[in-house]
Amino acid sequence: MLAIIAAIPIILTIILTVGLNVPAKKALPMAWAACAIIGLAYWGMDVTHVVAYTITGFLGSIDTLLIIFGAILLMNMLNEAGAMRRIEAMFNGITEDARIQLVIVGFAFAAFIEGAAGFGTPAAICAPLVIGLGAPPMAAALACLMFNSSPVPFGAAGTPTNSAAEIIKDVLPSIGVTDLSLFKQDLSFLSTIGMCVGSLVIIWLVIGVVCMKFGKNKSFSDVFPVVPFCLFTSIVFSCVSIPVAKVMGAELTSLVAAAVTIFATIGAAKAGFLMPKEIWRFPGTEIKKDAKKQDTQHSMSLLKAWTPYLLVTLWLVVTRVPQFGIKPLMGSFPITMTNIMGVEGASFTLKWLNNPGLFPFILVVFIGFAMYGLSSSQINNVLYKSYKQLVGATIALLFGFAMVYLFRYSNANVCGYDSMLVAMAKGMADLAGANYFYIAPVIGSVGAFMFGSNTVSNIMFAPLQFATADILNIPHIVIVALQNQGGAIGNMVCINNIVAVCATTGIVGAEGKILKTTVGPWFVYYLIVIGVMLLLMNLGIAG
Repeated sequence: MLAIIAAIPIILTIILTVGLNVPAKKALPMAWAACAIIGLAYWGMDVTHVVAYTITGFLGSIDTLLIIFGAILLMNMLNEAGAMRRIEAMFNGITEDARIQLVIVGFAFAAFIEGAAGFGTPAAICAPLVIGLGAPPMAAALACLMFNSSPVPFGAAGTPTNSAAEIIKDVLPSIGVTDLSLFKQDLSFLSTIGMCVGSLVIIWLVIGVVCMKFGKNKSFSDVFPVVPFCLFTSIVFSCVSIPVAKVMGAELTSLVAAAVTIFATIGAAKAGFLMPKEIWRFPGTEIKKDAKKQDTQHSMSLLKAWTPYLLVTLWLVVTRVPQFGIKPLMGSFPITMTNIMGVEGASFTLKWLNNPGLFPFILVVFIGFAMYGLSSSQINNVLYKSYKQLVGATIALLFGFAMVYLFRYSNANVCGYDSMLVAMAKGMADLAGANYFYIAPVIGSVGAFMFGSNTVSNIMFAPLQFATADILNIPHIVIVALQNQGGAIGNMVCINNIVAVCATTGIVGAEGKILKTTVGPWFVYYLIVIGVMLLLMNLGIAG
């Protein structure tokens, strides 16, 4: 009974977001209110503790919000300056084969955008670009949605993975983990292995689906001539991401791996390496004879267009790689608050120097304002647009964090109950038992489906997954990694992402068709993630 009552806020959230299509910025405040009422009326918490942990949750969201704001600000600055159009123009003239174009732009470039910005930007930027290269809008929407899965745990400088670790950092000492940075690296490593193995399949599978639905022959077999190129792309991406995740952590994994993959695939395509003998195009498209000529019409140099991204990458490398000796300094001068409202344990720490949103994102944005010579009206436009985009996410994250903190610390009650989080974990453990391992990534995907974000899914469900793993004696990092991976592949079926990509590609109303198509690849990726994790556990690499 306790588990059911504790789960009411989550059930309410599902009903509101999935059943009634209420946006997260409205649903989560209502769910928090339900959680607070249950804490006061049934769990026997006092008002002081509820308010204190709500404030602590609000403060805890600042770290993530700064990253989101910095990433959005950087993207809007690049668009306003015309740098993004110059980068897009670079892809013209590489090859006329639409399948190869999809791999380079839809996967590699989108993975880079995911690593730099995340939060729905890859599909919003890359789907229109793919349409510009000749793809039907529905094909572009489907491809960009399904491709944007492998790099997602490391989006916006590793925000989803780091958020999963940050939200459970208070309970890590209970399992003997005292080094949060090391835990983040281990979580990044475990998460990326499954995603990389999945990319070996998902890249050519997506191309096959596109060929079958939109090609002249309506045949899945049209993918076979480009399978070697797809595998090459995945191998390059994987060979970079796995060691980067292991050594440097989540911030640089997708950013560096995608950058290397972009130039490797462009170089391979131009050199004719692993290219198909016959060019495949979408029906009705023509050869872009003047593609190279069009590319020269942009006055901005490629170096200038890429400079902000190069600065971001350089900063993250220098400050995250231990050998440079700067990493320990990044935790200096933290902003700390302890015993908020006199409640012991209600505390907050912001290591602002180590926050990628402030450094390097916002710093690079101000450099970009000067470098690109943006006028005051253009700068105001960038700031206002970014503010408008952040409002919804801010409300959702504030109350999402606050609800998680109430769930976790509701053991401060006069009834002697376990926390709501532990009560739900016990209920899930009793219900699923030994099969919980297979359910963990599904929970992550449900979170992404509900909230439109792997980050929010991790914030909401990583503590629950951790507590359930504790009860069932399953390796905690394994379950948290499965949560992280599940949230990433959930991007394929996330209704918010589907609605957004339909809007950007001009196919509003096709959401149902897209969801029906993406469910199959999601299930394939789910099986791969589960299989890889079982193998890693048997080999003693995970757990």
